[in-house]
Amino acid sequence: MKQTLRSTGIEVIGNIPWGTHFCHFYQTEEDLLSMQVPFFQTGLENNEYCIWVTSEQTTVENALNALKVKVPDLDTYYERESIEILSHRDWYLTNGRFELDNAIQSILDRLRIALDRGFEGLRLNGDEAWMDNKTSHDFLEYESSLNPAIAGKRLIISCSYQLAKCTATDVLDIALLHESAVSKRKGRWEILETPQLIETKAQLNLERELLEKRVAKSTKELSRITQQVKKERSERKKTMISLRKSQLHLKTIVDTADIAFVLFNSDSHVLLFNEIASYWSTLSFGVPLKKDIYFPDLLNEKGRSRFIEMMDTVLSGQSLNYETSYQGQGDSLEWYQVSIYPVMDDDGKAVGVSCAASNITRDKLVESEHERLSGQLVQHNKDLDKFAFILSHDLRAPLANMLGLAKMLKDTNVPESEKSELEGFLFQSIEKLNDVVHNLNRILELDRTPSLKKENIDLTELVNEVSAQFKPVIKQNTIRIITDFNRANNINSVRGYLYNIFYSLISNSIIFGLQRKPPVIEITSEKEKDRLIIYFKNFGKANYQKGKKTEHGSYKKISVPDKSNGITLYGVKNKIEFLGGSISVRTLPGSGKEFRMELPYE
Repeated sequence: MKQTLRSTGIEVIGNIPWGTHFCHFYQTEEDLLSMQVPFFQTGLENNEYCIWVTSEQTTVENALNALKVKVPDLDTYYERESIEILSHRDWYLTNGRFELDNAIQSILDRLRIALDRGFEGLRLNGDEAWMDNKTSHDFLEYESSLNPAIAGKRLIISCSYQLAKCTATDVLDIALLHESAVSKRKGRWEILETPQLIETKAQLNLERELLEKRVAKSTKELSRITQQVKKERSERKKTMISLRKSQLHLKTIVDTADIAFVLFNSDSHVLLFNEIASYWSTLSFGVPLKKDIYFPDLLNEKGRSRFIEMMDTVLSGQSLNYETSYQGQGDSLEWYQVSIYPVMDDDGKAVGVSCAASNITRDKLVESEHERLSGQLVQHNKDLDKFAFILSHDLRAPLANMLGLAKMLKDTNVPESEKSELEGFLFQSIEKLNDVVHNLNRILELDRTPSLKKENIDLTELVNEVSAQFKPVIKQNTIRIITDFNRANNINSVRGYLYNIFYSLISNSIIFGLQRKPPVIEITSEKEKDRLIIYFKNFGKANYQKGKKTEHGSYKKISVPDKSNGITLYGVKNKIEFLGGSISVRTLPGSGKEFRMELPYE
């Protein structure tokens, strides 16, 4: 997969892909700053989150002053929290000690924060001049672990080493652990050759010098032989260099790719693998890959059976492409796109299996979120259709009555004695229409709560507060509101929404209950696991018996309109679903109703 190249700001290095880990060697503070300042200047300009870790060689204050020279508006980047400049004690050391796992995890945590805040990625440089003999071994192990840890991630990491503190062996070891190394030579920054190639050249030069000394003392015949040997040596050298370059290119491509590669023999043992494959193995199975390991031993029983069946299929000459998932060390699944091909010998016989896998977990999460949002959109459209139907239903009846009564009042044949009664009916229809419009306004406003912040709510206090709004009509019509919240009296939720839900249900029960007989309203609650269940019942007085359990029919999803106010119930249902809950209703003896509301407890 083609990777986007990022500018390093360092001329000798140029552009590199994400996931690159390189180092440079310096002698003076001037040399150090000449690499670090353009490195971070470019990172800031390219919307990357930057972390500069200093040591005694360059203090935090010196680093800040040097960067301000090249970045005059550095204060603006600080206000945006685009850069951190830290000492090595604050970054590498925990309680005065260097801990490998914490160091790598700190980088990955900072990357996650950077991406969440909209940065392109993370750029980090650490000056390692603070190391001593006690910490150098652990730190080199950390350097070795960085390559697989940052592979395929939006990270660019450079490490600075002071040459005065490095032996020749140190330089070779350090350069080997990085994808490239930069040092100053004759006043110019140059990319160093890999340690292996340097060693090979040095050995060849030594052999050549010894050979030339022997040839100088030989006869003409030996001179002829020497020339032949030189030619062979030259060809051998070219072949070795060419081979080494090819190996380095292949290794760079394989190790820096965000695709895992594994080569199995026909017996399912691992022959070759790249670092990202081993890293994913650790994430998925808890152990890294090793050469000659029997891969089915890493899998559970179901996965082992499936893998053996797959190997048989591919060794028969077929290729496979599929998606699969493995349970990671946490609770989440890791998804992979896998391509498997047989490896054939010259006779066309399958002698092994090549497997390439790319992690598609993020794509799967995006796909799942897209499906979830699509489902919500479909449901919202259905709800809007229901709301339009409810609104039409609740408005049609009073409007039809008003039109009919108005025509009758205009009719000159209607006796005057009947017009007073017709006017009374007309005002009733107007009041009904006003109630509908009032409830519609409450739905559209949702509530007047200035914030949807959740808080701890005492249900007894909330219902008493709502009931106080209906005190005159409750007293005049001897309406009873009975509550029992002894089993669950508190919930962490949005107060304004709960207030509106209780207000709507109590109002609805009073208004439509009074058309028959004064109602008795009973509100109780209980807790089931992480859900709060609220039961809201309304009875006629003749049908209520305190403490008696009412059973009549099963709960059903609310389907409006019904004899009660459809807009009111739509608003209640809409708010409960917004809070992550659900509501259902069933009929009680004597035309009473019981609403069952489930809400998240926390």
